[in-house]
Amino acid sequence: MIAIIGVLIALLLPAVQAAREAARRSQCANNLRQIGLAVHNFNSSLNALPPATVGTDDWDHANATFWVLILPYMEQEMTYDLIKTKTNNFNLTNGMNNDEFWNVLGSTQAETTQLQASISSVFSFCRCPSRRNGNSYLGNGRAESDISASANAAGIHGPQGDYAFAIGRDTEIWPNWAENYNVTNSTHQLQVGALRVAIWNGSDATTWVPRDAISWWADGTSNQIVVGEKHILGRLVGRCGWEITTPGDNRWTVGDCSIFTAADVWGYFCAMRSINGRIARGPNDRGNNDTQASEGQPHWGSSHSGMLNFLMGDGSVHGISVTVPAGVASGGNNILGRLGNARDGRPVALP
Repeated sequence: MIAIIGVLIALLLPAVQAAREAARRSQCANNLRQIGLAVHNFNSSLNALPPATVGTDDWDHANATFWVLILPYMEQEMTYDLIKTKTNNFNLTNGMNNDEFWNVLGSTQAETTQLQASISSVFSFCRCPSRRNGNSYLGNGRAESDISASANAAGIHGPQGDYAFAIGRDTEIWPNWAENYNVTNSTHQLQVGALRVAIWNGSDATTWVPRDAISWWADGTSNQIVVGEKHILGRLVGRCGWEITTPGDNRWTVGDCSIFTAADVWGYFCAMRSINGRIARGPNDRGNNDTQASEGQPHWGSSHSGMLNFLMGDGSVHGISVTVPAGVASGGNNILGRLGNARDGRPVALP
């Protein structure tokens, strides 16, 4: 009898695990739908798309990302106002840099810890239960011990997340195109991803305004990738560092730092991904044996089996196979890049 019960349990366990993962995957997709509603609420209120970032001019100035800017349109005005107040309206020099904000939110350490946990809870919509559960943030002491001091502005403290918004240029994957260029700088015109940086006046981040109307998505909202699941190596989830000494892990670790600010070249990848990024085949895929490995490490990916979710411009969420052609190495067959490029005039059907 005991043996029979054991066999039945062994037979039922995979089904139970599959059902639980299906529920987690559904919640993950619901998170993206919530983000999609916020994008459209933003557009309804301001007749514009949320910017990718606001208020940075170079490597060492952390700046508020899309993930902060959509908070008022997710019924999180109080958290948005707190962040805005504590950073002097996203001021560059003494606000969004994490050592000047995240670790000194309150007047006491207890108050700071409480506010950290509260903000992290608000950002739970950015976390996929297939990868992690509960509130998660990087507070004091959570960065890797061998992180370089110069990386302090690269977003090492703050809420973590499992999604990234799509940004980029036609054929590039490197992140320096994500820097915010002011209203007179033409470099932003090279950006062709779903979201672009805000218009702002020089170093004064208080002047930012959205850059694009929804007409920016020239291929149509249903053909435009806006947000997707991002790849983080399984063993590095919850870790944030700049110079991890494990062979091959350098730069990967940036992928699980704070998403609510972005600074430095690699720090941008915490909150965003290139439209020309590769799709990782699984949580342990580093791409070293892949023909697209030369494109750089940060890619799209998930903890689901064989697929990942993307939010489209019309608010729908679609699961896409990890085998869909992606990355600049796939050339003209880069379906993911064509779905992410807002200005290529080449709409493609979802795979």
